[in-house]
Amino acid sequence: MPFRKSAVGRAFFRGSAAVRKFTLIDHTADIGIRIFGESPQEIFVHAAEAFFQILTDPRKIEKMISHEVSIQGRGFEEMLVAWLNEFIYLFDTRGLLFTEFEILSLDEHKVDALARGETYDEERHPIRTAVKGATYHQLRVYRERDIWRAQIILDI
Repeated sequence: MPFRKSAVGRAFFRGSAAVRKFTLIDHTADIGIRIFGESPQEIFVHAAEAFFQILTDPRKIEKMISHEVSIQGRGFEEMLVAWLNEFIYLFDTRGLLFTEFEILSLDEHKVDALARGETYDEERHPIRTAVKGATYHQLRVYRERDIWRAQIILDI
């Protein structure tokens, strides 16, 4: 079953108000994601959560293994593309799916994280939408008032 582009990620709470983690946006032949967070760390976590929600049902991914992820780049935008492309690579080459992400360190040139999940099981993890890669098209990572926002397009 293909992923519904109108879906919205679970909310996180900021004070007493619920705030979206991410929303999916319509894009010709691709899927766009708008990501929200209180920090750049949350942008990376919520982007990974959105990716795995597009790929399969993350509620069915168990936290059986941990995998270290280290990405380098020139700024948050370049690193966000590399971050999601690393998860695509890990799924395509090793069949790894993740459901929990812990940012160990992050600056504008490097992100170190720990991802928890398991190996793909065709019976438990039906693929909703296959993703080929994260792109630079319409890519943005920025802060607006006290909320961090990002937008990224995934090639499907």
